[in-house]
Amino acid sequence: MHLLLNKTAIEVVDPAADTTLLQWLRESQYLTATKEGCAVGDCGACTVIVGELEQGAIVYRSVNACIALLGSLDGCHLITLDILQCSALNNELHEELHPVQQAMVDCHSSQCGFCSPGFVMSLVVWWLNTPADALATPEAFAKHRHGVELALSGNLCRCTGYHPILLAADQLAPMDRALDPLFDYVGGYDNCLAQLQSMAPPSQSDAHNVSIKTYTVPATLKELALAYEASPQTRLVAGSTDLALDITHGLKSIDRLIDVTGVAELRSIEQRDNQIYIGAGVSLSDVEAFCQKDLPAMSHLLGRFASRQVRNRGTLVGNIANSSPIADIPPLLLVMDAQLILQRGLNQRTIPLKEFNLGYKQTALKAGEFIHSVILPLPSLGQRVWVEKVSKRAEDDISATCVAISMTMEKGTITQINIACGGMAAIPKMASETQSHLLDQSLTHELIAQVPLWLAQDYQPIDDMRASAAYRQQVTANLIQGFLQEAM
Repeated sequence: MHLLLNKTAIEVVDPAADTTLLQWLRESQYLTATKEGCAVGDCGACTVIVGELEQGAIVYRSVNACIALLGSLDGCHLITLDILQCSALNNELHEELHPVQQAMVDCHSSQCGFCSPGFVMSLVVWWLNTPADALATPEAFAKHRHGVELALSGNLCRCTGYHPILLAADQLAPMDRALDPLFDYVGGYDNCLAQLQSMAPPSQSDAHNVSIKTYTVPATLKELALAYEASPQTRLVAGSTDLALDITHGLKSIDRLIDVTGVAELRSIEQRDNQIYIGAGVSLSDVEAFCQKDLPAMSHLLGRFASRQVRNRGTLVGNIANSSPIADIPPLLLVMDAQLILQRGLNQRTIPLKEFNLGYKQTALKAGEFIHSVILPLPSLGQRVWVEKVSKRAEDDISATCVAISMTMEKGTITQINIACGGMAAIPKMASETQSHLLDQSLTHELIAQVPLWLAQDYQPIDDMRASAAYRQQVTANLIQGFLQEAM
């Protein structure tokens, strides 16, 4: 595999499938500015910038190096903090700090300094991706403060507090981003683009060739399907935001992986016939942006899903395939009657999402079969869609319960209603009993008052570290009742 590390082209011969990017940077390249904090993608100390070729340009995103696998960086531009202060490869020292670093110094935004590398890299990529006119005046910048908060949502500060760091971001507002020295440090944008274009991997010729490497990235759907059918015991990977935890915390060794993100068809998201088709390789950040207009409930939910670094890598299909009872996205997909396109070899079949989860960590996938894409219907005329997540932290936290509802009313009568919850059972599950009692009824306070009784027949949640069973039951009922009262 080949990648551009800061300003140097690197070749790595058949890297071990379970080598994390952070491990490789610190132990093989001796680039130690990137820190390990939590090793699960929660604290942001290991944040780096990854650039990928998309439609003839390089798109840069923040990524947690601790849970990104080295093999997934083939053909990418990797920028670490080391290049902003000096070139570790030739010991060239820059005379001035990067503007983001200088702003952090001016605003006294660093104390112990352990988290500072991650904050700097997150702010650099935020600044790089923010249109210049959006930062032209303090008034214009004020509208983008929430964007700064989202960019930093995956970075935890343990001692200084976030206010000075946000002040540092404010200080960047009047600066001309055309003067950003980032690309001067790495040899210029055009040079980086040319190097990445020269690294584009050739397509493999047959299923045998795409299954011999430890970390395989098939370039076509046929290659992927045949490779996985021939070796169904091999694990599939996309963003590795969950799978990598088996390596970093579970201390498991993984011999072989097949990466689905090399298939262009699986990285496609498009709208057709009032439905959104989301491929297995589409990141959560792309889904968040795509759904902003026509399904804002999804964008609202994803705004609280993990962090920007995780959403830049994790996929919606991965959240489904993981088959977790506390997955946040399946409840919303369930109430929208989403379907899954499954593929095995060259054959495909379509099933409703509600038939996918058979039990705890059990799915309807057959040996050698994978999720090709999700078909997500958009709300019909008059249909309201609502979703709410309850967790100890507002962002970057696992939910105690996640409740989604879709409902249509005509002249005060409920003509369509779907309710689904995560965290309330062994699988994300529809509240069938509650739905049946509400359907075709007129909304009244007396009707809404009975929701807790029906909900107790749908779910028998458990006590765990996130919440007690009684808390889950009551809060979930409160959320459903609150939505119904609002609908009145």
